[in-house]
Amino acid sequence: MCSDSMYAIGIGEKKDEVLKAYNKLREEGIEVELINNPKTLVDKLLNREIDGAVRGSLSSSKVIPYLREKVGKFYRASILKNPFNGEIFLLSPVGIDDIREDKEGRVKDKIELINYAVNFLKRNNIEPKIALLSGGRLSDYGRSREVDKTIEECEEILRHFKKTDEKLDIRHNGILIEEVLKKGCNIIIAPDGISGNLMFRCLGLVCNLEGYGAILLSKEEINFFDTSRNATWKRYYNAIKFMEKLIKIK
Repeated sequence: MCSDSMYAIGIGEKKDEVLKAYNKLREEGIEVELINNPKTLVDKLLNREIDGAVRGSLSSSKVIPYLREKVGKFYRASILKNPFNGEIFLLSPVGIDDIREDKEGRVKDKIELINYAVNFLKRNNIEPKIALLSGGRLSDYGRSREVDKTIEECEEILRHFKKTDEKLDIRHNGILIEEVLKKGCNIIIAPDGISGNLMFRCLGLVCNLEGYGAILLSKEEINFFDTSRNATWKRYYNAIKFMEKLIKIK
């Protein structure tokens, strides 16, 4: 059965896995175009010549700055499948430059990111359950100034949401990502973009957790999925399939 929508995947120097995804999607009747120019990929999406785009194997350093130039501030959240319950969860930030480095800016960015992530899940009829990750167990407070800073930051964010939305399911479990996944949390906020990127690579690229790429979270709904150049064909394929589902929900 043919899809009425048109999508594009970026194709860079690493072509093999992108081509596998492209061929599989075409076999299923999904219209996909391969684009080797970062600006063309973004422009076609924003000009509505295509319904959705996946970065594929194009360089992040070429695609992401151009996207920011065109659409303004956004965050990236990787969509992965929870190995304990089979449901999806969002992991963010996963871009090394998505969150500001100063404490005040980082807290504000994370609050905004959480609000966007909550809205995304609610639009897709998923009840948000948020976990804030810091650099150690809560009982480790006082052992390392760097860890203390991450714990204090999470507690500040927690206080903010308890005041503004006391019904929101949000918790701070320190560094225990395994525990929050077992509890079914579906928005996991890493301490920063570096640790978030490392978590994604360990879970998605080393442990091969099924994933769908990273969605863009911002004021506007942008049908763009960021994907690693080191991903297998299945991740590019999954990104398009997930995007198809999102478009049908709207």
